Amino acid sequence: MERSEFLLESELNDIKAKFVKGGWVDIFRNGNTYSGGVFCYLIKSDHLSKHLETNEKAIWKGSEGRPSVSTYTLPNGEITRYSAFNDEHIEPFLYCKHFPEERYIDVSEEFVNYFKLYENGTSKQERKYYFLDDSYDKEEVIVITPEVVRVKLKFLKEYIAVRRMDFIVCFDFMAIGDVPLKDWDIKLKEEDYSNDWHNYKHCINVSFGSTEIQSWITGKLTIKHDPRMSLKTWYDSDYQYEEFIIGHDDESGEEILVACNSEDHKFFVPVFFKKGVLNKYYNDPDKYKVSGFGLSCNAFSVKIDNNNDEYVVVFLNDLQSLPYKEQLYWKHYNIAREPGMGISSSYYNTMIQGNWADKSGSIDIRFKQEYERFNKRWFQKFGWYFYKPASGSDISIFKALHLPTDNSIISFCNQMLAIVKFTIDSLNEEVLVKDLPKVDNEKGIAKFERFIKEKGLEIPDMISFLRHLQDLRSGFIAHKFSESSRSVKRAKKFFGMDTSSYREVASDIFIKSLWTINALTKYFLETPEEEF
Repeated sequence: MERSEFLLESELNDIKAKFVKGGWVDIFRNGNTYSGGVFCYLIKSDHLSKHLETNEKAIWKGSEGRPSVSTYTLPNGEITRYSAFNDEHIEPFLYCKHFPEERYIDVSEEFVNYFKLYENGTSKQERKYYFLDDSYDKEEVIVITPEVVRVKLKFLKEYIAVRRMDFIVCFDFMAIGDVPLKDWDIKLKEEDYSNDWHNYKHCINVSFGSTEIQSWITGKLTIKHDPRMSLKTWYDSDYQYEEFIIGHDDESGEEILVACNSEDHKFFVPVFFKKGVLNKYYNDPDKYKVSGFGLSCNAFSVKIDNNNDEYVVVFLNDLQSLPYKEQLYWKHYNIAREPGMGISSSYYNTMIQGNWADKSGSIDIRFKQEYERFNKRWFQKFGWYFYKPASGSDISIFKALHLPTDNSIISFCNQMLAIVKFTIDSLNEEVLVKDLPKVDNEKGIAKFERFIKEKGLEIPDMISFLRHLQDLRSGFIAHKFSESSRSVKRAKKFFGMDTSSYREVASDIFIKSLWTINALTKYFLETPEEEF
């Protein structure tokens, strides 16, 4: 045992810090053979001064103040009263539950209900509580393990403020052993330390019935509530509305910024954003749904015009439906309108005129629309799917499939891997060649080519595109790149990768993939079956 360990210096530092570290407070520690650890409870503020006159604890683990029923004799007879807690000034915050089957710690339901916390974990012993903001983003508030319970300080401070109560952290630490007092220059002592926020004692003496020396710290401290916070709660804060660029001033040339709740600009004022604003939502397809006409999740929904390849448009007042945090995020991508920019015809006809939906002008949205429509029609006509339907995590990957919003090679590779997955890799190979002679080691594109030739069709441009796309995926994206690979060189030349940006190449691949769908639709779904 080291001198600092015996003197409990680490624990004394924790006490000075009120057990706060990195914005979290330790409100429970399990302790060890000698130490009781840490526990906590709430106390009414008008009782705090008297409570701090001693270092005794009002509540400790396993004695959290059970409800009581008391009978009083009054002049007009006896009366029985129920009290939620033994001491009207003290309220438990944690409950140590001990059962023959298991032991675990519960948190005050009042605290959980106040913040509407979401509980999740692997067991009662290991779990967490989360706060969900108005975007349904999760923030950890409480972490429970068998050894430690921590609570985020800002949530605790708000809770005790609105309750107008203070928070007590009580502690009991001990180190014991055959220590060289003289060599360490340590003297036996029993000292009390108290002020307006703590009261504890530190004893160093001979352990009872032993020759070992013990160092013992026991007492309590308080985290006081701030009266100024008592009127401000998480659920009734004033809602804010961000300003967005709606154009330029004709005289100064400065950008015009208008709040999205403006009463003077409430009808069809378009606001433009870089396409990259949607990356956050595409990257989390299990939470967000992005279409040509809207963005939605469990927390919010907003109408958007996502039918242009270069930008996204939202009417100014529609931005009100975004939580303020999301408004700030969107503002980062806000751009001024340039000549030639505007609302797409598909959005105008559908969302404003109320007509049946036009086909999207955005190539990625259009491709996904036609892909699903084609596969459904194929099944209706032939009784089997041309492309194997997505399942499991592939469903989310399909939802997130989009034209890269920038010229990043990472974005390019991710999206091209996805488009190959749903075209070449999803070909229903077994059914395509079910009635054809077997060919050993035949790959998917070759099976597809034999299938269409069997139907009397020759579509060399389509086969060439698919083979080059497969080579691009195999040698440039999915596996280690090799400059000496002839197939990769041919694929790069086919897609113009030496002269075009990654985004331009991706757009070309989407266009050719859409053309593949349209060509198959024309040849197989819009032609009587007996003609091929």
